[in-house]
Amino acid sequence: MDINPDRIGKVAIMAAISSREEEDLFKDYIYQNTHLRIGVTFVSGIRTDVVKSFIKSLVACALQSKVIRHRSNEIHGVIHAGLECLNGVSSHVAAESSMKLKIAMVSDGRWIAIAAHGESAFHPETNHERMGFGVMHL
Repeated sequence: MDINPDRIGKVAIMAAISSREEEDLFKDYIYQNTHLRIGVTFVSGIRTDVVKSFIKSLVACALQSKVIRHRSNEIHGVIHAGLECLNGVSSHVAAESSMKLKIAMVSDGRWIAIAAHGESAFHPETNHERMGFGVMHL
């Protein structure tokens, strides 16, 4: 099955749900066949800690990965897409639940898409997958 990475949101989601091995192959494909920029980071801990560190981690990853430039409008775009993504991935999670998230961000220079995929659990028996997503213009 071939999946065409033709939209930044789709690329962000695919990168977020990929395994480590798949991620390397996928990033190589994106770099060789598109003009998109991609960054991946991880955030984990109890929900309250994840919420506190989420946006800082995204901005740092976006700048270090050169997904965005160090300009206020681009940082602003990351913050807003990140907040939308965080809202989706963390809503209806008990405050002390553990979360482990892989976050991927993709930019075409005009827009940024951020996808987070991972797990949350209040107790090991309740562990399940979660996903969040956000898009914003730069």
